[in-house]
Amino acid sequence: MSKNNRLTASDILKVVPITRKTLWLWQKNYKFFPDPVKEAHPGGRGIAGYYPAWVEERCKNVYALQKKGYTISMIKDILHKENEQKTGRKILIVDDEKKFCMLLKKFFQDNDFVAEVAMDGFEAGFKAREFLPTIILLNITLPGINGIEVCRTLKNNEDTTVIRVIAVSDDLRYTESEIVNLGAEMFLPKPIEFESLLKICNDMVASDESV
Repeated sequence: MSKNNRLTASDILKVVPITRKTLWLWQKNYKFFPDPVKEAHPGGRGIAGYYPAWVEERCKNVYALQKKGYTISMIKDILHKENEQKTGRKILIVDDEKKFCMLLKKFFQDNDFVAEVAMDGFEAGFKAREFLPTIILLNITLPGINGIEVCRTLKNNEDTTVIRVIAVSDDLRYTESEIVNLGAEMFLPKPIEFESLLKICNDMVASDESV
């Protein structure tokens, strides 16, 4: 999380008229947003917790809905529908390593993306057409139908050709130019640094929105 793109509980409470206990309930019990990332306080005064900057707007929305009389279950439904409608922030993670997929899915969900997972090339093709993500993180060394074939198929289909593909692999036989020539935006070697990947995806979404 970029230091210029985060805020503390105190920052939120300055603009949203709720108590720390309410903020804690929204975070822990109702999962309206992720837990803060704990870091040493820059002034050397213990540990500070930092939320993504979008949490402030989420808290404003939840507070406004509660003031109108909406219940927690109703608010959860509204937030879920809002997330599904954020078509510009949808990512499909394609990898046969289940633990990696689940960790990355949660990471992107915590950073305001709608995320789905596919564990093989066949499922990737199906979900790409049904889910229509903005970005696909694609392991090119999948068993069976490999990522090379998936990428080639996506780029030859008018329904999926605009999807931005970020190819990944720990196989050094493939070069970036080789993968990019297939239509991928870029090629990243494994292991992947999650924060760097998030910045790449945020930049892609921002560039699409500015067109």
